[in-house]
Amino acid sequence: MLDADGTIAQVEEDVRLNDERAARMPAFEAEMAALRGVATSRSRDIKVEVDASGRITGLELTEQAMAGGARRLAREILATATAAEIQAKQQAVRSVGQLLGDDDPITVQLRTDAENYAPAKKSTQVASKTTQIGARS
Repeated sequence: MLDADGTIAQVEEDVRLNDERAARMPAFEAEMAALRGVATSRSRDIKVEVDASGRITGLELTEQAMAGGARRLAREILATATAAEIQAKQQAVRSVGQLLGDDDPITVQLRTDAENYAPAKKSTQVASKTTQIGARS
């Protein structure tokens, strides 16, 4: 058990560490805002860029990509977007780990999210929704 001086010293150390972490938050926010994951399909006819949250920020298609039909195109876009999202998640863990430290709670959460990401389930759900939307048109 800590005595009064030890408790005060611990509180002061906690405040100092908290202040240091708070000072790094603008850099963290800038890093996350600038972060992009990019992937290209195996056939190299689709390129997808996503931001740190996985939102598509860029999509490039060649004429060859569209020649395979709508279903193949949708499947390939989703697969490529998933690959870009995985890349973005891995890059976020590395970047934030360097900035805040590997044991920082934000880094730990990003790492956990990246490790537990289930792209197959997400792609299936999105493909199903896409098919349903397409069926209504």
